[in-house]
Amino acid sequence: MKLKPVVAGQFYPSKPVELQRLFKIFEQLKVPAVPGPVEALMLPHAGYVYSGTTAAVGYRALKEKPATVVVVGPSHYVSFKGVSVFSGDLLETPLGDIQVDQEARDFLLDFSPHLTDLPLAFEKEHSVEVHLPMIRHYFPEAQVVAVVMGQGENQAVRPLAEALATLRKQKPFLLVASSDLSHYPSYETAVRADRQFLDSLLTGDEKVVDRTDELILSQHYPEYYCTHCGKEPVSVLLRFAKDREAADIRLLSYRNSGDVTGDHSRVVGYSAVAFCQ
Repeated sequence: MKLKPVVAGQFYPSKPVELQRLFKIFEQLKVPAVPGPVEALMLPHAGYVYSGTTAAVGYRALKEKPATVVVVGPSHYVSFKGVSVFSGDLLETPLGDIQVDQEARDFLLDFSPHLTDLPLAFEKEHSVEVHLPMIRHYFPEAQVVAVVMGQGENQAVRPLAEALATLRKQKPFLLVASSDLSHYPSYETAVRADRQFLDSLLTGDEKVVDRTDELILSQHYPEYYCTHCGKEPVSVLLRFAKDREAADIRLLSYRNSGDVTGDHSRVVGYSAVAFCQ
């Protein structure tokens, strides 16, 4: 079974030549040095014209190409409990198919009843898909496990975090938590709130992040809807990073859609954050 793209031609080009042209543009940006092995990344999932440069910084910062990448994104269109792990064997991209890491996939599906295969979760979802062409481009030999989490379903965080921590003891992989930052406030508000959130994220402490999340939302900024849309994937990442002792956390890149469009009235924030050993 193959996972077909649903936002190719919308969030990113569907033609290989156009994709490669975009990657060349992304690669004009200098990448910060990253010390030691990277265990996990938090990267955005908007259209490439808005967040592609930021996401590419994260992948380009890796000194070693991972053999397996586990991408965990939030569900934007389907409300469900738990975690959906794609159970097929192939992920289609305009640059060619990506093999699913069957060993890692089966391990996750067998680990907990909270981790199941819900095909509906992938039918319209972009939070995982937008990462696939980048992974195919930067790590052409890598295998992938695609995971979507129900939003507002905190009870699923612990089982997935435990499953990934246990799997990591058996085989190496890169964890990618897919999340954008603030949604739709003014440019100035987004920069202020995003910096506050990112400062908390750089502590690596999930409780600090949760308290900061509540504090920012309590400010009731106009048109401000969330500090980060991938709350559950990021919580999983923080627990995974703690288990891996990946305490050297680096902000590699930050921008928002206003930096691209020039429209500062309603923006979305994006960042690339590396969790290093």
